[in-house]
Amino acid sequence: MPAFTQLVRFFSVLPLLLLSNIVVAQESKPSQEKESTKILTLYNWSEYFDEKLITSFETKYNVNIHQVFYETDELKDEYLISTNGGEGLDIIIGSNVSFKTYIKRNWLASIDNQKAPNTKNIDIRWQDTTLIPYSVPYLWGTVGIAYRKDKISSPVSSWLDLFRPQAELKNKIIMIDDSRDTLGLALKALGYSTNSTTPFELGSAEKLLRKQRPFVSKYSYINLSEKSSLVTGETWMTMIYNGDGLALKDINPNIEFIVPKEGTNLWVDHIAVLETSKNKKLAYAFINYINSPKNAAQLASTLYFASPNSSAAAHLEKSFLNNTAIYPDIATLNKSESFAELPPRKQKKRNEIYMRVIK
Repeated sequence: MPAFTQLVRFFSVLPLLLLSNIVVAQESKPSQEKESTKILTLYNWSEYFDEKLITSFETKYNVNIHQVFYETDELKDEYLISTNGGEGLDIIIGSNVSFKTYIKRNWLASIDNQKAPNTKNIDIRWQDTTLIPYSVPYLWGTVGIAYRKDKISSPVSSWLDLFRPQAELKNKIIMIDDSRDTLGLALKALGYSTNSTTPFELGSAEKLLRKQRPFVSKYSYINLSEKSSLVTGETWMTMIYNGDGLALKDINPNIEFIVPKEGTNLWVDHIAVLETSKNKKLAYAFINYINSPKNAAQLASTLYFASPNSSAAAHLEKSFLNNTAIYPDIATLNKSESFAELPPRKQKKRNEIYMRVIK
């Protein structure tokens, strides 16, 4: 999840330049060095991996992992289209919805248990039959609201507290720059499905977002560092992924995270190897490595997200497993939905609504 918006946008828009520099750097090395140290390129959200795991994998396999970041699923899709399925990249992390499209376009390489035997540890309830054997569940979680409880006078419990805010919140809100999340949860706030394509319901959600617009300082993803505007107090409320909300709360205890009473989007991110990768064997080893029980537990606890790896539970603290902001209770799960893969024409309509609001 992005910590520095401008930096992330640079990587999202100009990764071709960045990746071409990688190739030049490789070509300038002696052939013996090229063979001894390989580069594995990971395409991911910013702040969405455990750096200690990356370092330990690099040491074990004598490899350099290069990370390229994107800000939204939509920007990720645009880049993959422009590069014939991600030429120059090896491994990709993203939403299960987007990966279904990638399979249809033959962008993902097949993974079998012999290449990554630790994938057997993935709990069956998180395995999407339409994605097997092309991707592996990575982490799962929810979308909620993070806010400054020392700045806001009224209790926060509903999506309408974000989408129909109090006057004091004018220009104090940051919204995720993604049509699925922002439009989808506006629909949820009104009591509709996050996947609605009904003209009346979409029109109602557009009206809600237009009325919210003067309260939004920007459509982006909140910075996750100590310099975050939510930490410093310039921003008072934001839509955010649950683990990131908890990470910011650790930095500043005046930050609170909630999953609204109406329920939310329940997401599952996946990891996969791109068909164009020149380092598939090493990429499979990477996926296998992060799915060993201890490593999967380390990844989850570092990022404050739930692990789909059932064997990781034995290595996680009880306080982590019992935290309903990480592992939601049954009532929350029952009220929540996952984003569906919509027909292109329907998705285009939703995107157009979103763009009309934020322009």
